[in-house]
Amino acid sequence: MRAFVLAAGLGTRLRPLTRLLPKPMVSAGDMPLLERAVRQLALAGITEIGINLFYLPDVITSHLGDGSQFGVRITWFDERLPLPGDTTQRREPLGTGGGLKAAQQFLTADGDDAFVLVNGDAWHTFDLGAVIASHNSADIATMVVHRDRRRPDLHLLDCRPDGTMAGFLHRPPMNLDELEAHEDRGILGIYTGVAVYSARVLDHLPENRVSGLVVHGLRPAVDGGERIAWHEPDGLWVDCGTLAELQRADAFTRSLRALPTEARLLAVGQA
Repeated sequence: MRAFVLAAGLGTRLRPLTRLLPKPMVSAGDMPLLERAVRQLALAGITEIGINLFYLPDVITSHLGDGSQFGVRITWFDERLPLPGDTTQRREPLGTGGGLKAAQQFLTADGDDAFVLVNGDAWHTFDLGAVIASHNSADIATMVVHRDRRRPDLHLLDCRPDGTMAGFLHRPPMNLDELEAHEDRGILGIYTGVAVYSARVLDHLPENRVSGLVVHGLRPAVDGGERIAWHEPDGLWVDCGTLAELQRADAFTRSLRALPTEARLLAVGQA
């Protein structure tokens, strides 16, 4: 199975850190978030990883290189380059859908039906091998869900008790009282930025344009009869979209270094 890491975001909420660093290269526990993601994928046995780039790409490529130091091979997708039929340099990333569509040939090169998708700024302690094992090829996607009462505003996934997704919520930010009221009717989860997708989702995405994975990929797939599953693994997860959350991830990382699983993660590529 191959993997793709979304790393083309601008990271505006993390300024001033991201004035000189792309968002995936900010650190928690002295390790850039993107390096952590690559090490976690390698620990799960994934050796072919695609990563998209847009903002300050040279900072990323000079740090990770070809991936060999982590036991993987990285293929880079530079979204600054013009799209077919356009002669100008791009001014915005392709989005979660457009970035994947541009990498379709890479993601399907081995004939696998599925691939792992990870946000480059996703900090977590999930066992990605177990996440992969939870995916059923009959499902268009298995989205990794987390629940955190500190962040009621992020609970946007409407999850059924049978392990399937009822839908995606669009609403003003929810407070804790509203979240607790909804828990009497069903399960709401946070999308962690980690998922296993069937390669079939790529066929729903438009070519050569900015697009969103949910709006342009998953929704048409579900409308066509596909099913989305959700999986809630053990572990910690932190949204690193703000300085406060990044500091929280940093504190978690430093406190976890004595644990065997974290030691294995730090050792990837050092043998």
